[in-house]
Amino acid sequence: MNTNQSLGIDIIIRRCKSNNKRADIFVRITVNGQPKELSIKEQIDTVAWDNDKEMVKGRSIEVKSINEHIDNVRADIKQKYRALLDKGQLVTAAAVRDEYLGVQARLKGRTLKELLLYFTQIWKVKMKEGGFKNYKTTIKYITLFLDNKYGGDALFLSQVNAQFATDLEHYIRTSPVKSFDPCTGNGVGKHIQRFKRILNWASEDLKWIPVNQCGDYSCPLKKSKRKKLSLGELMILEDQIFIDSMLQYVADLFILSCYMGLAFADVMALKQSHFEWDNSGNIWCKLYRTKSDELCRIPLLKKAGQIIQKYLRFAGGRKEENIFPRVTNQNVNRSLKIIQEICGIQTLMTFHVARHTFAKTVALKNGVPLETVQMMMGHTKIATTQIYADVDEEKIFDDMSRIESVLERKREIIKSSQTINLFDRPTINT
Repeated sequence: MNTNQSLGIDIIIRRCKSNNKRADIFVRITVNGQPKELSIKEQIDTVAWDNDKEMVKGRSIEVKSINEHIDNVRADIKQKYRALLDKGQLVTAAAVRDEYLGVQARLKGRTLKELLLYFTQIWKVKMKEGGFKNYKTTIKYITLFLDNKYGGDALFLSQVNAQFATDLEHYIRTSPVKSFDPCTGNGVGKHIQRFKRILNWASEDLKWIPVNQCGDYSCPLKKSKRKKLSLGELMILEDQIFIDSMLQYVADLFILSCYMGLAFADVMALKQSHFEWDNSGNIWCKLYRTKSDELCRIPLLKKAGQIIQKYLRFAGGRKEENIFPRVTNQNVNRSLKIIQEICGIQTLMTFHVARHTFAKTVALKNGVPLETVQMMMGHTKIATTQIYADVDEEKIFDDMSRIESVLERKREIIKSSQTINLFDRPTINT
């Protein structure tokens, strides 16, 4: 127990404004020189108060009852004070008073686990499975942290503050859900982001808490350059023939995404009915993204069309059959590591790298506007698309090369203009 605290408990009276001869009894709690008062809900005649003994004078049953209540209040306040010390909490006069009055018990209301269960119930059906899966992992981390730190005790939303967020962040960094796959870097920041969004929902929409005490907590994300294949690496992959049928299949899926920008789940969901022809004979792929339910509208490039034609036979001629045979994302990413090694590609290949390659190497670097890329990739916000519009050395070189030619043309124009001015200058008669 911390013995560096000082506690004072004084019983005082205050005259009633409506009747000067009557007084209310108050208890003044003082911790380290800072006082707080509360009423014990008892009223007496002013002359009956013994200021030295801090009790009511007399021997009546009513007087004995009030004095016994005063003694109980003293004992209860001391007990609450000791309990706060034992918990290692910051002890103030206000904290002792609130603990005695049970104010926190009234304010606590809903627990954090209640919120997590309700959030899951509501948003699991409102969000697509691909979009909700990250929230499931965040909620799992929070639940494990609660069980680990609080041992199943209820933690109320009023107790979820910046210190809780700090401890949660540390837990995520040091206690991964999967021991072989630790969560570090931006992964931790994303979990904290989602945790804060859940609390904002509780505060702003549900009104379960007056304010999100973790709203200002910061776990900044580090800007990372999105990995993508260069055009040269993509050409190496396209020219490589794989003897293993599984590797060839995965390579085809990856190349398809490089020319369509589809995520893995969307490639697996592709059906013949997603494709249509416009009046000019152009083929369009139109589908709603699995993750965000946003509509993607993608004109089909020749390379993508060849791959789709190759696998259409698996659809059995029925438009609602999936074009590509089912395979797991884990198996695909394992195969991509082998493909990367066989092709001698330096960029670490995962399936999502194909989506990045479409955005940067195929589209943005070849003059496709950012807004068009946003529509094709099914991003809800253009800020998401802007992540792919980073500047690299190749773009700097291309831009500066164009400037060189522009400068040369302007030099020629200026020289020509100066020559004309020299001969056209009017003569001055002297």
